[in-house]
Amino acid sequence: NSTITFDPAIAEQYWVHMNNNNSDVRVILSNAHRKAAIVTLSFDFPFYGHLVRDVTVSTGGFIFMGENRHSWLAATQYIAPLMANFDTSVSNHSFIKYLDNGTAFTVVWDQVRLQDSPHAGSFTFQTTLFKNGDIVFVYKNIPIPVEDISDISHPVKVGLSDAYRKSHSIFSNKQAIYEYHRVKFSKENIINDTAIYLKPTCLNRKDCLSLQTSKIANF
Repeated sequence: NSTITFDPAIAEQYWVHMNNNNSDVRVILSNAHRKAAIVTLSFDFPFYGHLVRDVTVSTGGFIFMGENRHSWLAATQYIAPLMANFDTSVSNHSFIKYLDNGTAFTVVWDQVRLQDSPHAGSFTFQTTLFKNGDIVFVYKNIPIPVEDISDISHPVKVGLSDAYRKSHSIFSNKQAIYEYHRVKFSKENIINDTAIYLKPTCLNRKDCLSLQTSKIANF
């Protein structure tokens, strides 16, 4: 289940302020493009039926949730408040910060700019992952319509995705990634002071199949 609101007061309520004087705030991936950093959470985050402790924060406006890191993290297994071709080296004022308070993990992409359109303006947005599996996207500053962002050099996505890995055959060690679920939000809705609250159903079950089983049992 998800709720989207355009009320600035509610967006402000969900927004996590990160003061640089706070010793718990960490700054990562400054002066970088198409880079990512692994962060170990202080709690297990339930994501599509499995518990995640290590996440990969990307300059591209998303968090990769998979265990096996590969060359194309943007393909699937992500939490993306706004995936795009951001480059923190374009401006000295661009930062990616995170804060873990023990029950919630927040990442903010602060004044980041698009590599192929740096003059479009700076974007500021964040996502918070709660220990119970809830997720919040909040958008503070979106200078241009998201649907106008070019996806030629990098995918542009808003939402969630998960996948599983499977061998091509019993005779091969090569594995393929199969996406089995995706949540997409309309790009037109991503504007200043927007907040999206996701309250997953099977995402925080120990086994997503248990949701289907419980529905059948209660039929």
